[in-house]
Amino acid sequence: MWSRRDILAAGAALLAAPALAQGNWPERPISVVNPFAAGGFTDGFGRTVFQQMQRTLGQPLVVDYRPGAGATLGAAHVARSAADGYTLLYSPTTAWVLAPYLYRNPGYDPLADLTPIGIIAETPMVLCTRQALPFRDMAALVAAAKREPGKYSIANAGTGSLPHIMAVLLAREAGVEINHVPYRGGGPAMNDLVAGHVDIFWEAIPNVTQHVEAGRVHALMISGAARSPALPAVPTVTEAGFPALNLTSWIALGGPAGLPAPVVARLNQAMNEALAAPEVRETMQRLSLVAVGGAPAAMAERMRREGAVYKRIITEGRMSSE
Repeated sequence: MWSRRDILAAGAALLAAPALAQGNWPERPISVVNPFAAGGFTDGFGRTVFQQMQRTLGQPLVVDYRPGAGATLGAAHVARSAADGYTLLYSPTTAWVLAPYLYRNPGYDPLADLTPIGIIAETPMVLCTRQALPFRDMAALVAAAKREPGKYSIANAGTGSLPHIMAVLLAREAGVEINHVPYRGGGPAMNDLVAGHVDIFWEAIPNVTQHVEAGRVHALMISGAARSPALPAVPTVTEAGFPALNLTSWIALGGPAGLPAPVVARLNQAMNEALAAPEVRETMQRLSLVAVGGAPAAMAERMRREGAVYKRIITEGRMSSE
């Protein structure tokens, strides 16, 4: 028995087939939904990738910001969109493997309602503190937080975001009480950390390096198997005594379920070609991003594998949101 959604998806694929056979897709601009506020590093990097993809596709990719509810508002909008290749989702880890398990009613199932196109890049996460705090290592921060429970605040990029999960894990692993302050994206959260309005923030390295080098924030530890060449003095989470926090962020592109295979293939090709472009490679090097690329199937497998990991973390930590 087919559901109404299955019938609509199949109909959309049939309608798209003649145009695809003639090589006419895309015939108009493509909307790319960013489920976070403008200003984060993913925003600027995404625009660089989209400009290159436009050269392959022949149509512009226009960013549509739909922040809120830990990326679920934007992701659910894409999941409900027509499977014609004109509405895509561009998001870090949050929308693909985190928020769906944190929210009781996220409005979509990433494995059932979204079509993977490909993982663009990945990056380690850095734990930062505001400049005025005296702590220069995790031992000092944890000791101070234990002396005065609830005194320190930790920002996140929205409920259900990777910084939120890592903030909760940090408090659990360190045995401290920290006040959580949600924002509508990494950019606004980092701005407030630099301004001194919050004390601590987990953020991806591209949005951190310039502030550390300028002395505006302090970096205490970084995720990943090894220290980053961009921040060689910063110890890994394992070196700092928190191996459970060895989580990385990745950025990916997808669309609603039922995208015709030719559309997926062409979008994946355009993405991989963009990753090979000198402008994109230069941007990734500057931001300390690692290119991933590859086939949609590899992204689907990572969604299944990491989704199970984060679901366990969220369930064991009794993390949930309305």
